Amino acid sequence: MKALIGARILRVSAPPIPEGIVVIGDDGLIKSVGSVQEVKPPRDAEIIDVKGKVISPGLVDAHSHLGLIPEGMDWEYSDVNDYYAPVTPHLRAIDAIDPYDEGFKHALEGGVTTIYTGPGSANVIGGIGAILKTHGESLADMIVKDEAALKMALGPKRQREYKSKTPYPTTRMGTVAVLRTWFRKAKMLQEGKLDEDKIDAEEKAMLEVIGRVLKGELIAKIHLSTSPDEILASVRFIKEYGLKATIDHVFGGHLVADMLAESRIPVVYGPPMIARIASFFRYVDDRAPAIMYRKGVLVSIMTDHPVIPEKHLRTLAAVTVRNGLSLDEALQLITLNPAKAMLIDNLVGSIDPGKHADLVVSNEHPVKPSSTIEMVLVRGRIAYSRN
Repeated sequence: MKALIGARILRVSAPPIPEGIVVIGDDGLIKSVGSVQEVKPPRDAEIIDVKGKVISPGLVDAHSHLGLIPEGMDWEYSDVNDYYAPVTPHLRAIDAIDPYDEGFKHALEGGVTTIYTGPGSANVIGGIGAILKTHGESLADMIVKDEAALKMALGPKRQREYKSKTPYPTTRMGTVAVLRTWFRKAKMLQEGKLDEDKIDAEEKAMLEVIGRVLKGELIAKIHLSTSPDEILASVRFIKEYGLKATIDHVFGGHLVADMLAESRIPVVYGPPMIARIASFFRYVDDRAPAIMYRKGVLVSIMTDHPVIPEKHLRTLAAVTVRNGLSLDEALQLITLNPAKAMLIDNLVGSIDPGKHADLVVSNEHPVKPSSTIEMVLVRGRIAYSRN
């Protein structure tokens, strides 16, 4: 057991504790948290003196490609996009993640302890993404959910027919039409309205994965590329099929913030610090996360690693402070909010008994650009130490 004593504790789910203690069990879970007056360390606990420091939850990124695009290697070595066909729901990120990617080590240095990583946006339906810890003795040890969400991507697709057995849609409306066609077919299979003798084994496997989204077993993770009309199309589609879903990137989300708040669909914004180097970035606005937060949208910040290196997640959150959020509100965008969006807030995202002991020890509030991360624990194990 361990007991971290004396730090200011930013629980996220509750008011900060000015001088507190966090007790961690041998199972890597938080056993208790409170003020030093209320909670006493167990007699056999290892005492870690963190007086004068700040403890916050491990940071959570709900949208990255860490481990699929190896750090320091060209995109041609990545496994993030497969052009086999425009619809490939049966592909699984877990079958291609490199646990030795240096990006995991760098993520820890930035306080990031839990990430979603998955397929990119080349396909209308790209495959199943996974949720991982950024530290572990093996890939198996890092896994939180090996199958967490089915990646879908709206927006026009570039011409890739020469690599595919099936043509890709070339317009925004064509992409949505393809998506709806496959979901309608998967629903027909579930309802026994499809003649299974007329579909091959691969197509049946693909439809069964989509069926898991229809049942709520997988999150629908919908990537947007160009403009607010894709946000509107996503909301219509999610409501049509009653899906558990997130809408990702959401450039232009501030223009429809009231509608998003009313829909109660979580959004994963970003990256907010990105240049408008192409037409599909014309609605990028780093004020958007703060505007949506104030409207009541469950909003998170993403790195889209390697677009922005994973270790800079907290720097992206700091941008929202410049745009009106408090440091503690900005911290929600990279801890509890993404945990809720990915349906793992029972495990991570705040400092509460029963959750994973993923903790960041820093000399100041972790969202402050001037702060230094001094220690990171993952499931109670010291995974990074600056000393």
